[in-house]
Amino acid sequence: MKRREFIKSAAITGTGMLAAPNVLGASVGIGNQDRLKIALIGCGGRGTSAALDALRCGVPSELVAMADLFSDVIEKQYKALSDRVDDKTQLKVTEKTKFIGLQGFKEAIALCDIAFITTPAAFKPVIFEEAIKQGKHVFMEKPVCVDAYGFKKILETAALAKKNKRYVAAGLQRRYSQGYQKIVELIHDGTIGDVFSAECYWFGGPIGDLSRPRKDSWTEMEFQNRHWRSFSWVSGGNIIEYHVHNLDVINWALKQDNPLSVTAHGGKTPEKLYSGSLGGFDSVSSNFKYENGISVHSYSRNLPNCSSKNGEWFYGTKGRVVITGNDAKAYNNKGKLIFDIKEEYEGKFHGVHSAVQKTLLEAIYHKKKYINEAFYAANSCMTGVFGRMSAWSGKTLNWEDAIASEIKLFDYTSETDFNSTPPIVPLANGDYPVPVPGKTKVI
Repeated sequence: MKRREFIKSAAITGTGMLAAPNVLGASVGIGNQDRLKIALIGCGGRGTSAALDALRCGVPSELVAMADLFSDVIEKQYKALSDRVDDKTQLKVTEKTKFIGLQGFKEAIALCDIAFITTPAAFKPVIFEEAIKQGKHVFMEKPVCVDAYGFKKILETAALAKKNKRYVAAGLQRRYSQGYQKIVELIHDGTIGDVFSAECYWFGGPIGDLSRPRKDSWTEMEFQNRHWRSFSWVSGGNIIEYHVHNLDVINWALKQDNPLSVTAHGGKTPEKLYSGSLGGFDSVSSNFKYENGISVHSYSRNLPNCSSKNGEWFYGTKGRVVITGNDAKAYNNKGKLIFDIKEEYEGKFHGVHSAVQKTLLEAIYHKKKYINEAFYAANSCMTGVFGRMSAWSGKTLNWEDAIASEIKLFDYTSETDFNSTPPIVPLANGDYPVPVPGKTKVI
C-alpha cells in the first residue's frame, strides 16, 4: 500500500471507539489493586494539571517519572503537585526518575503504564511513536503536530496503537462536554436541516511573549524552547495551539475528518512578542471547503487590545446553531428559539479536561471499551496546519497535496540537543524571518 493510501485508510478506519479484547499494559486489571504508573512528559502547567486530574480521578494510580527540557520546570511543578495531591504516596518520582533534556522522554516512558505527553506540538509525533513502540498507553494533549510530516507520523503510530490495543486519549476536551455533545447530537439529527455553511472564531489575547529576559547562558535553541508559544516551529502557531478546539468541533459536527481544500490569508503585527508569530503569523483567516459543498470560515487571532470572540456557528436549511461562551442555541429559519442548552443544566461547555483523564484511566484499569482518539486529533490539528500552509504560501491548496508534503518545520532526531540550531534564527537586525506569501514553499 502506498504511503498516501495508508494515511487515508488509517484516517477512515481508526476514528472513534472500538470494542477491545482483554489487553492491558503492565499487570493492571479488574480486581487488581496495583496502581497505574504514569510518566509526565512535558511538565508545564497543562501537563501538571492533567497529571493531578489523573491522580484524583479515583482510579488507583501513581506518578513515577517526570521529563522536561528544563530542570527548573520539573522542580517547580513537582512542588506544585506535592502541595496539591491529597495522597502523597501517589508521588513516586525520585531524583533518579526526573529526566532532563530533549532525549529524556525515552527513559521516562520505560517506567510507566501510561505516558502523558504534554510537550509542545513539535515534539509529540516522535514521543508518541516511542511510547507506542514501548507498549504504553497514552494521553496526548493537543495540538499533536505542526506539519504534514508530523500528521502522517501520528496517524501511522495511531494505527500501530490500534493494532496493539494501546489506549490513546487526546486533549480536545470539548468532545467530553455534555453541552457540546447535546448540540452536536441535534445537528447530526437534522434539527437545523442540512448544514451548508459554518464559521468559527478564536480571537483573544497573546498566547506567547518574549518579555522575560534572555539569559547569557542560554543557547538560541534553549531560548526559543523557553518561549515556545512565540515560535511557530515549536507550537505550530496560534491557529493550531488554540483555534484547533474550534476546528475540531467543526469536523465533529460535520461528521467529516477533514476539509477538501482551503484558501487562507494571514499576517503578523510588527511587534516581536506574540503567539507563534516568530517564523509565522499571529492572524490567520481561512475558507475551508468540505464535502457536499459546505463552506467553513475560520478566524484565528491572538493580539492585545483587540476584540475577543470564541465559538462556532452552523447554518442549515432549517435554521442555525450558535455556540458561544457557556451555552448553545438553535433557531429555526424564522428566528424562533428551538433549543437553549445552558451550562447550568448540561454541565461545563469548556474546562472539562479532568473528564479526559478519568475516562482514559477507567477504560484501562477496568478493561472498558477501547479508546483511540489520536485519529481525530491528528485530523483536526492538520486542519489547522492546512489553513496555515495556505496563508503562508498564499496558495489555494487541496488536502491530498497538503498531506503529501514532506516539508518539516522541525526535524527532531536522537541527536537534537540545546546546541542544535533551531529552524529559524535571528536576522542581522535581530528580527526573526516570517513567511512571505507567494514565496514561502509549503509543498
